[in-house]
Amino acid sequence: MSHNRFAASVLCVAITAGCAFALAGCGSDDAAAATTGGSPQGASGGAQSSGSQSTAGTGTEQRAARFRNMANSRLAEDVPRVPVAVAEVRRGVVEAYYRGSTNLTAAEEAVVVARTLGVVEALFVEEGDVVEAGQPLAQLETERLQLEVERSRTQLANLKAAYERAERLNASQMISPTEYDAARFGYRTELTNLRLREYELREATIRATIGGVITRRHIKVGHTLNQNAPAFEMKRLDSIEAELNVPEREIQRIRSGQFARVIVDALPDDGFEGEVTRVAPEVDPTSGTFRVTVTLDNADGRLKPGMFGRVDVRTDVRADALLTPLEAVVTLRDRSSLFVVSDDIAERRQVTTGYVSDGNIEILTGAREGEQVVMTGQDGLRDGTRVSIVEGYAAPEPS
Repeated sequence: MSHNRFAASVLCVAITAGCAFALAGCGSDDAAAATTGGSPQGASGGAQSSGSQSTAGTGTEQRAARFRNMANSRLAEDVPRVPVAVAEVRRGVVEAYYRGSTNLTAAEEAVVVARTLGVVEALFVEEGDVVEAGQPLAQLETERLQLEVERSRTQLANLKAAYERAERLNASQMISPTEYDAARFGYRTELTNLRLREYELREATIRATIGGVITRRHIKVGHTLNQNAPAFEMKRLDSIEAELNVPEREIQRIRSGQFARVIVDALPDDGFEGEVTRVAPEVDPTSGTFRVTVTLDNADGRLKPGMFGRVDVRTDVRADALLTPLEAVVTLRDRSSLFVVSDDIAERRQVTTGYVSDGNIEILTGAREGEQVVMTGQDGLRDGTRVSIVEGYAAPEPS
């Protein structure tokens, strides 16, 4: 509005000056006629007077037009231009993501328990050690178990001999069927007892049930462990999971196999790629969410269970979308607009937007490919403002 008032003021000055020039011109022409002695009453004098008036009128209009042009040119030069940075609208790939956050967990974890009664005799690992499945972790005392095994083996040998003798006698029908069945049952019962004691002897060595890292040790040397008492906790860390509780409105957009990326607070400059491996087939009626599991490769061991991560699951991709930098679009009261620059004039346009990813926003309507849009300096712009481009900018390529 201030520019318009300034223009109107200059134009008024131009018109006033033009009128002054016209009056001065008319006076000059009359004075010239009087000096030459021309008679306004003669025929020839009348003709000369008429010609002088026509020439004077034309000259006055030309001088007024020239002054107006000079004033307009001066006005254009005096109005300051708003400096802006622009970007070019172009086509590229845009992706849609569902974004959530959660704490990371190990893909596999286990609590290793004592499977037999005994006193802890030795420890072979400590917290933080990486172990293989089946590797010994601790040893319980075995003297009592070894004695029981020896006793059972001796009894088994006697019962086996009795059973073999009963078989021979039974073949010649020299013993009753009841005696034969008792000999066979005694032998098989002791054979089972021997296998049970051998099992307890083997289980006196506590072993890792999965390959992974020892995350907690519950026992010390000298502790007496009961059967099924926890001894160690361990987790497999070469694969990490991020479990999300996703609102049910997203259930049609998320499926197994989709690409995902995770950024953790402890490593903000690094992104970790993974994929959706499991999608729960039901919605929790209490929370209105369903469970989605993203699995990440962690061969280098940089991710740790318990880390807080921000998870992006890619739900859609458009390969030929019209894109502009996100900074170019201004949203006010649910209406989005941007400024298009043409011939150093900024034009405000209402736009319809789509997906947002990697610093770009999709333009569905309101702009065309190749147009320049303002991305810095919109605060000082109005529709029709003259601008000065001070910086070129290329829209970033989506990753």
